[in-house]
Amino acid sequence: MPRPSGRQGGVEGWSLRFRIFLFFALIVVGILAVLLGAGLYVARGGAEDLADRLALAGLVSCFVLAGLVTWVWLKFDDHVARPLERLGAELSAAVHAGAEVPADDARARYLGLIAPALREASQELAAARRDVEARVNAATLEAERQKGRLEAVLRDLEQGVVISTLDHRILLYNRFARSLLESANGASCGLGRPLTDLFVAQPLRHALERLTRRFASRRHETHRDGLAAPFISATVSGHESVRGRMSLVLDPEGARPIGYVVTFDRVTDELAAGIWRDRLLQDVTRDMRQRVAALSMAAEVLLRRSAATGEAESGDLAGLRETVAEETRVLGERLDRLDQVAGDLLSGAWPMTEVFSTTLLDCIAARRSEGRTLTFESGGDTLWLSCDSASVVELADRIVNRIAVETGTRHFRLVMNRRASGASLDILHEGAPVSVALLETWLDEALDDSLGAMTGHDVLSRHKTEMWPDRDEAGTARVRLPLALAPGREEPAPRQAPLSPLAERPEFYDFDLFARPAPASMGEAPLRTLSFVVFDTETTGLEPSRGDELVSIAGVRIVNGRVLRSEAFDTLIDPGRPIPAASTRVHGITQEMVAGAQAAGEVLPLFHRFVGDSVLVAHNAAFDMTFLTRNRKASGVAFDQPVLDTVLLAGHLFGAGESLTLDALAERFGIVIPQEARHTALGDALATAEVLLKLFGLLEARGVVTLDQAIEVSNRQVSLRRRQKGY
Repeated sequence: MPRPSGRQGGVEGWSLRFRIFLFFALIVVGILAVLLGAGLYVARGGAEDLADRLALAGLVSCFVLAGLVTWVWLKFDDHVARPLERLGAELSAAVHAGAEVPADDARARYLGLIAPALREASQELAAARRDVEARVNAATLEAERQKGRLEAVLRDLEQGVVISTLDHRILLYNRFARSLLESANGASCGLGRPLTDLFVAQPLRHALERLTRRFASRRHETHRDGLAAPFISATVSGHESVRGRMSLVLDPEGARPIGYVVTFDRVTDELAAGIWRDRLLQDVTRDMRQRVAALSMAAEVLLRRSAATGEAESGDLAGLRETVAEETRVLGERLDRLDQVAGDLLSGAWPMTEVFSTTLLDCIAARRSEGRTLTFESGGDTLWLSCDSASVVELADRIVNRIAVETGTRHFRLVMNRRASGASLDILHEGAPVSVALLETWLDEALDDSLGAMTGHDVLSRHKTEMWPDRDEAGTARVRLPLALAPGREEPAPRQAPLSPLAERPEFYDFDLFARPAPASMGEAPLRTLSFVVFDTETTGLEPSRGDELVSIAGVRIVNGRVLRSEAFDTLIDPGRPIPAASTRVHGITQEMVAGAQAAGEVLPLFHRFVGDSVLVAHNAAFDMTFLTRNRKASGVAFDQPVLDTVLLAGHLFGAGESLTLDALAERFGIVIPQEARHTALGDALATAEVLLKLFGLLEARGVVTLDQAIEVSNRQVSLRRRQKGY
């Protein structure tokens, strides 16, 4: 590449050292000239006005010297200080944000070799970066090819896949997962967002607790499912039901869990059909039992009447009575079988997993859904059970809390016993047993909201069991819940090694989040670790105080230092007033385009949910925030998240004297804004997001690392601008 020689002709070719010497030489020459002029002026006068001439000469000399020094300083500032300051900022931008020093800057023409040298350094740095990037790309090309094949499979897989942190923050999702969860619930499925905002929470939490306990006790080494467990859940809206499997993800050393993978299928129709079949069969069997009983009673009455009147021989009556009894018994057995089939149809839709009795008892003792101070003892036989442990834990927790309220006891014993027909969970407590009627009332109540509208009776129905109060052999009050034993699990069975989770499309994952600790305070968190929503608005005009309204709002998320273009919010808004032609010429939105769109009061709650707990960012944020604040009453939401302004951050870095428009900053950082996207809400939001990422490196170089520090320097810029307006 050709390099600038730095040689210039004429005055501009003088060296910087010579120029600085000239400034000081000019001051010396000026002082000598003033002193010489003052001396001549005094010498030309007589002795009688010598004092006056000296005073006048001194006063004029002071003013002339002050003016001379001021003029020299202005020239020095214009020719040397300001160009050096600008070149320093441009070099910092080149080092930390990848920008290039401009090829020709008229204000740097007097700096001799400095400007060409800095341009050369910038070009060499850019070339080195391109070379490193090319080497990295070449080294990873084959790996990307292999990964792409896996991504294609995962992308088009007709099964939901989500990878999450231990605190249920999404790290990966595929197309099917996003389609099912968002279409059913209306919530946003995005990186860093809580998975528990999309799924009913308790089944996920319970499955994770089971797996972490299994890992801690090292039972996963012999468990046939390893570090995996099935679960069944629903979307938060309740419109869709899913059956899934959770697998624990360990760190590279296998020393601790760092997250989990869930895969799931939609089973809404299957469960609905199963419930409908179960209820239909239950209704049929109940009706047939009643009719068989009625027929049996009628036959018995007729037989007795015949015996009383002598209409039939005693032998015939005995045969008829035996026939009625036998047929009634056979019908009863067949109805019992039909009833069992009905129960199997429903319970078969729910994952009856194998759970260690110790884990189940520990989960019940740890649940504490109502926050009471209760103590537990666990004991009994160590068994493998077959049950939906999540719902069993919720049911037992509810009964424990109701007993605590009813009897005032705070200590319970949880005992698992082997029985001839299976196992039983006994909840032992002080005082008298609760009544059957009271227990039935408790079983009619809906359990935790995170399980939907499920009641205790629903749990018992799924498990084809019942629950009752009584006393044990020692006279202690208890509530007993029979459960099924896991078939063939008397001894631990060997397991297969669990499969490693697959990767996903690049725009959908960020595994660096695994290693990122949760900040104790958002303000103390490094900027790069936070989630941002960079947004922009388009309006009917620039004066909200005179009735201008929103016509469009868009936002894009930044997570872990990456702009997630696939996770964007973009919608038109009906302003409820005409859009001036002058405004349409800027953003291109016409009255016809917003006809039928939602009003701001309906759109802003959706945008508020999209933002969540992220930091809001805008270019000239005060303008956009004014419109959000003005619509607070109509929308019913307050945007009280932290707010950053890229204008203020850039002002801190480059000074208020520089152009800080979005176009100027984009040009400085080499960000290309497509012409068709400029002055659209989404296009400007994307450009602002790219500018923000470039500013991060420069801010860190200036010691601005955390959110609190960024807000502090922004506030300083606000104060500076207010003072400047006051002048």
